[in-house]
Amino acid sequence: MELYSGPLFQEENRNIKNTHPYFLERGFLNGDVVFDGQPYFDQNLKYHQELDQLLITSKYSPTGLIVRLIEDKVQEFTINGHRFVRFPSTKQNGKIKGYLEVIETVNGNMLLKKYKKKAVESRKESKVVTEFEEHIDYVLYMQDKLLLANTKKHWSNIFNNKKQELRDFYKQNRITYRSDKDTFFKLLLNTLTNHAE
Repeated sequence: MELYSGPLFQEENRNIKNTHPYFLERGFLNGDVVFDGQPYFDQNLKYHQELDQLLITSKYSPTGLIVRLIEDKVQEFTINGHRFVRFPSTKQNGKIKGYLEVIETVNGNMLLKKYKKKAVESRKESKVVTEFEEHIDYVLYMQDKLLLANTKKHWSNIFNNKKQELRDFYKQNRITYRSDKDTFFKLLLNTLTNHAE
């Protein structure tokens, strides 16, 4: 099957403590993938956030070989209800590329989430121990561009004709911003794009 034609993936042998480099959990999860324009359902997938790679193993032999899906052929995938789309490296995208989770779509604009995990090594007694720190960026996909959207300043630069509306929204939704950024940015995108002037 073409889906399994990518290179084999070999897990690095590291002394990892309490964390892992994967999305949600270490093991394979049920998911769907659109590969080379063809959808494949109910696959054993896991997303390696540190390497930004999608991995697959046979659904009939989950302890078998692990294959890295060829990035250029993956359009999107879904794991545990989380939908990711792939953005290739282009001049417009700059450093934002790879797999991004779709949080919201409004009037053709997309609110996305870019996950990154970084390995941090420390020496404990006579061993080197690796832990993974997660970092999340919020990104807007508008007019064929990926734009960083983590802060009020980012949003203000993107929606520079709606600065007062933006200030009011931040003021009224401070608690949501602190407790649930996904919901906050979804509401903000809806507010700013549905009240087009």
